[in-house]
Amino acid sequence: MKLRVLNHIPVHIEEDHNEVLKHIYKNIGAKYLPLENNTLVHFDSHPDLLIPKDLKPDECYDKYLLFDKISIENWILPGVFAGLFSTIIWVCPPWSNQIKPGVYNFTIGCDKKNGSLGVSCLESYYISEGLYKPQTKLDREREIRLIVLRLDENIQHLDLKDCIQNVKDQIDEVEHFILDIDLDFYSTLNPFVDLYKDANLYAQLKELYTYQPIPEHLEFGEKIRLGEEYGEARQTMLQSLESIFTFLSQNESLDRYEGPGEEYLPKVSRIVESVGKHYPRADIDWIQVHNAGSTFDDSELPHHISSKQEMMALLSSTEKLLDYLAKSPTVITVARSSQDDYCPPFQVEEIQSSVLSLLQMKYPNVKIHFNYQEDEE
Repeated sequence: MKLRVLNHIPVHIEEDHNEVLKHIYKNIGAKYLPLENNTLVHFDSHPDLLIPKDLKPDECYDKYLLFDKISIENWILPGVFAGLFSTIIWVCPPWSNQIKPGVYNFTIGCDKKNGSLGVSCLESYYISEGLYKPQTKLDREREIRLIVLRLDENIQHLDLKDCIQNVKDQIDEVEHFILDIDLDFYSTLNPFVDLYKDANLYAQLKELYTYQPIPEHLEFGEKIRLGEEYGEARQTMLQSLESIFTFLSQNESLDRYEGPGEEYLPKVSRIVESVGKHYPRADIDWIQVHNAGSTFDDSELPHHISSKQEMMALLSSTEKLLDYLAKSPTVITVARSSQDDYCPPFQVEEIQSSVLSLLQMKYPNVKIHFNYQEDEE
């Protein structure tokens, strides 16, 4: 397919990150981007590389169904399965540790047993979500190359050189790439940290939900076996806790609870007691409590409110990395992530202004679309 040439670089700004996918589709449809195997350079405090639980594989090929199913944490991999992306470069800030820096080659495909989507990556990020499947158990596979680069203010640091070179080599191989920036890359909140703070809820949830990862020293075959085993055990635990907290949301206490996960009742009862001491029952959302707990695996959601100096240092590192890539993106997408509190609402305008200034300086032919303002009207 012969691509058309844009005389400018569109910058699409949305509030929720999953909303940017429609702009990527539009530019593919308009033949400004390749139909498949695109490279996405993704600046974010979060990977956004999960898969919607209720997404059927064939729905990845119907953009309208897909747009209804995706959310902020899972909008990228369905595009990989549909063939839009083949390489994801996750550039994360120093405080993000959901996936270790490095290069990961794996596949996404359909579980031969139940038809659901899964991945063959043995990182805890996937095992803890029940998404890991050995490659031999996947069908209709698509290959993924994931490069994780943890960027800090010292871009010349020795530990970064190899990974930055991997990014540079990838960009050199392609004619087009998509630059995607979540403003929470520069400063981020974990919205659950202060949930029922007076009851010290966050620490109690961390103790209850934290997942023990597969030991690093094991041989690959043993990791594959444990990957499935740990993933199934984790999903059983989460389903049990969901059952308990759903019961709590409908009943005064756990006294009459009969169901899965009774071994967790002592710890959950202590949470109920401590939260109840500080907050009226009518003000307690137990489903939200479970959702907060589910964000723990062997790491937790990043939480780092940056100082002005830290933000400027990361902006400088962003500029240096883009300079080093020495190629302009075809399309730029930006997510504000302020209404869900992942980017601090009191900093988002300053960060957005700084990022746009950087983009305008770096790429004078950008054309900025404030799409989120159109959605508000």
